[in-house]
Amino acid sequence: MQSPDEPRSVRVITDVETMRALSDPTRVAILRLLMTGDRSAPPVLSAKEIAAALREPQTKLYRHLKQLESAGLIDVAETRLVSGIQEQRYRTAQLDFTISRDLVTNDGSTEFADTLTALFSEFRTELLSNLTAGRVPVGSAAETPLGLVVSRGMVTRVSPARAAEFRRRLVDLHAEFDALQDDSPDGIPVHLLLGWYAVTDPGNGWSAAGS
Repeated sequence: MQSPDEPRSVRVITDVETMRALSDPTRVAILRLLMTGDRSAPPVLSAKEIAAALREPQTKLYRHLKQLESAGLIDVAETRLVSGIQEQRYRTAQLDFTISRDLVTNDGSTEFADTLTALFSEFRTELLSNLTAGRVPVGSAAETPLGLVVSRGMVTRVSPARAAEFRRRLVDLHAEFDALQDDSPDGIPVHLLLGWYAVTDPGNGWSAAGS
């Protein structure tokens, strides 16, 4: 049995190769699954268990698991013998990740675009699958308090100070969402995809407030 170090809290991605590993919706789905749940004890899953959770053929996942492992985004947490076959079980190598500013603005801009596409695509696929299966309530808040919310805010002009405060509140809300762990028997999965950015002049001194 192998026992690598505990997952780091935040992984800062600084190289194109690692970001490229995030540019596929299937790999994003695998990583999301392994980063879901109790942050003090992330799940440890085999390829078979991951395939069942994602409703994907197990054989399809081996290449993606290898790429995530090579990029250091997941670790082999355990190796055990199952029916005479060596089985590896995986866990995330980080509880959250962020991407270096240099990768977004310079050499990795193409890969960053691919990563964004993969993130949106994975969320879309999961949402449509659950909608088709009738598992997502749809309607007004009064009719379905747990219903789907999709909102595209129009461009709004506010002061830099108010924009920075709004961003802080969004980040705090996201952190609160990530920390939610309800072990009650009627607990339900809740999905969130959050996007926000401000357009600033790099020379006005406010670019750092939104980074």
